[in-house]
Amino acid sequence: MKKTIVIMFVILASLQLVQAQFDYGFDFTKAGSAGLQFLKIGVGAREAAMGEAFVGLSKDVNSVFWNVAGIGFVTNRQLTFSHSNWLVESTHDAFAVALPVKSFVVGLSAISFKIQDFEETTVLEPHGTGNMVGAGDYLLGLAVARRYTDKLTIGLQLKYVQEVLANRSFSNILFDIGTIYHTGFRDLKLAFALQHFGPDMTLADQQFRTPLLFRVGASDNIFATDLQRLIISAELVHPTDANEWINIGMEYTLINILALRAGYQTNDQEQRLTTGFGVLVPNIGKVGTSFDYAYISFGEIFGATHRFTIGLSF
Repeated sequence: MKKTIVIMFVILASLQLVQAQFDYGFDFTKAGSAGLQFLKIGVGAREAAMGEAFVGLSKDVNSVFWNVAGIGFVTNRQLTFSHSNWLVESTHDAFAVALPVKSFVVGLSAISFKIQDFEETTVLEPHGTGNMVGAGDYLLGLAVARRYTDKLTIGLQLKYVQEVLANRSFSNILFDIGTIYHTGFRDLKLAFALQHFGPDMTLADQQFRTPLLFRVGASDNIFATDLQRLIISAELVHPTDANEWINIGMEYTLINILALRAGYQTNDQEQRLTTGFGVLVPNIGKVGTSFDYAYISFGEIFGATHRFTIGLSF
């Protein structure tokens, strides 16, 4: 246990050092330089409650949203649905299914991000024209992963994304790649994921890039018995359109039924502490059910968001 804590501390310190070493030669932020920002909204209540430190913990159907290699650990059919009341009365919904096919695991996923319709205004009619305007983002994904050895798992994902604003829209094809490596020391895993890689996009003659994310991190069980288990994880997230940040998460599970979770994100002015819980319902026949909840506070201005996830395995 002490060795694990020391190793995780060294990894976390190294990530913090790497974070401090990035110097782009200018003082202004990179925020706003990429589109499709809905792709950076974390999917899943368990993952959100653990501070989104999940690149090394991914091993179920929801891995398609974090580290696609994680679905390589799926041994039965799994599906999940997540809902979030997002900021400014918007909604974020996601669905995924994982199917083992011989030595591979195939994953299908979908995301819908919607804002409330609003009335159009113009210079001549600043109080509204009477026309309602809608906007939203959508994603469809196809993933495949495989455990090549008992230590190494690799996954790939192809994603079609579309953004709609009133009568304008654009679409793109993006790619994810991820890997998880089991070190053989206790349950320590090292992992990385490259997400949302694709060509630049153009909307209304304005060109912008994709919100490329590079995640690298580690996870381990501090202790694990028949009655309880404690997991910790940490990861560095390097985006192309913002400053780097570090995610830290932990999960305490009691008798494999109730899980209590907490997380922390550095270098984030709004979202820092995260909390939540999960309940694993005993199997009914071959069907397993899980329910997860996360409470994420964004301070006094934006308030809190609530995320819910229901999972099934059969």
